Amino acid sequence: MPYQTISSIDDFTAVLDQSQSEKIVVFKHSSTCDLSADAKREVESVNIPVFELTVQTSRPLSNHIETYFGIRHESPQVIVIHHGKPLFNASHRNVTADAIHKAIQSQ
Repeated sequence: MPYQTISSIDDFTAVLDQSQSEKIVVFKHSSTCDLSADAKREVESVNIPVFELTVQTSRPLSNHIETYFGIRHESPQVIVIHHGKPLFNASHRNVTADAIHKAIQSQ
């Protein structure tokens, strides 16, 4: 499923609105980190909408998401959201397609 880039709080608000009707993934990553590149390959196989933000260019949004959900930022990081609430989050090497798929199916 193609990624959609988000970079503003307004974008995030639209993502939360979309999560009211379906599960979505927010993927936070660094454009200069090999681990983020590995995580991105993992997230590419997820079959729900993925909204990505690059931490270097969207730091205010990244900080807003951290505060909004109370989930400490770590990069790379995925947050599965449904009905405006986080169902699952993982960071670093725990960002795997298998973990995301299990989280989606178990909720």
